[in-house]
Amino acid sequence: MKIEIDIDEKYPDIGIKITAPSLTPEIEKAISLMRMMDMQIPVKRDDETILLDAEKILYIEAVERNTFVYTEDDTYGSDLKLYEFEQQFAEKDFIRISKQGILNLRKVKSLKTDINRKIRVTLINGEQIIVSRMYADELRKRLGIK
Repeated sequence: MKIEIDIDEKYPDIGIKITAPSLTPEIEKAISLMRMMDMQIPVKRDDETILLDAEKILYIEAVERNTFVYTEDDTYGSDLKLYEFEQQFAEKDFIRISKQGILNLRKVKSLKTDINRKIRVTLINGEQIIVSRMYADELRKRLGIK
């Protein structure tokens, strides 16, 4: 892969050009990462609304009609429903892992098969979450694991 960077004041904005003979999964992933860099979502902590970079999210969970967004450092509340997050992150590296959760695939450290075809995921911060068997095959597929 060849990378060229052209820095000049004549350019009014940042632009990225990809040249390739075909669209590959690697290119799609790179595009997804670039789009996610600029994405922010509103979350709440105490009485404050914070714009959180999507790339910092480990996972999102719905508990008793409340939605929580987890990062390595903190937990936030959100007014968005889980299906709204799923729609916003449809082309990003996020995946539904249960009726209650969405996972950021970029934060997965390891996987372990659990009972009843469930998968135990260890995140980069050491936290473990369970992927229900209904979503386990899609997780393996998205991670390129058979």
